Amino acid sequence: MTKSRVPKTDYSKIAEYYNKVRPMPADIWVSKIIEYGKIESNSAVLDVGCGTGRFPLCISSMKNATICALEPSLEMLKQAIMKNESRDILWIRGDGQKLPFREEAFNCVYMTLVIHHIENKEMAFRETHRVLKESGNCVIMTNSHVRIKRHVLRDFPGIVAIDVKRFPSLPYIRKTMRRIGFKSVYHYAVKHGEECVSTDEYLERVRNKYISTLTLLSEEAFQKGLKVFEKRARKKYGAQIRRILGFDFIVGQK
Repeated sequence: MTKSRVPKTDYSKIAEYYNKVRPMPADIWVSKIIEYGKIESNSAVLDVGCGTGRFPLCISSMKNATICALEPSLEMLKQAIMKNESRDILWIRGDGQKLPFREEAFNCVYMTLVIHHIENKEMAFRETHRVLKESGNCVIMTNSHVRIKRHVLRDFPGIVAIDVKRFPSLPYIRKTMRRIGFKSVYHYAVKHGEECVSTDEYLERVRNKYISTLTLLSEEAFQKGLKVFEKRARKKYGAQIRRILGFDFIVGQK
């Protein structure tokens, strides 16, 4: 990894096991996107960076909205399409920096833990603003730098440095969205109680590289870091890890 650029996650290599390490999202995160995005049954909705379709599938089951799901990785899209038995979602391969849609096409555009994967973030926000209808809502679900530094994986060598570099700060997101033309830009820090998981189970998640950051390390660096992390985790938490679950939402209205 150079100082100028953080390497990108190659989802073509992890698509097959992604669903095993990333279960369907908790209802609260889906509900918050619906709430902040003001998604109704007659809404036109775009998911930018849908991955294997976890969020659009959940939203579709809760709201009878028209949903388009955009994803650059063909392998991830294939996984999503296989799960969409009702065939009620439009799956499109595309880039968040150049959305293949006309102006003012959607009532809501959202991204869930995606903005840090996009190289030109300002261009992505401009494209989002372009395809939103007047008074439409953009919902960005992400992690603040404070949250990253408090995560359990802060004890894994090198992980915090990578994520602080690739995740845009909340002030940057708010400032950029306002400059582009979004109005009423708000930040919501949402907590979802606590998760108690056995240390052995959590270590197994880490071994399976359950977050994309772990895939950015060379295999040698990952194995060395894993040994350090296992030792630190067992010493700090014992048999059970307790952590507060939460995400940050930036919401802007056109």
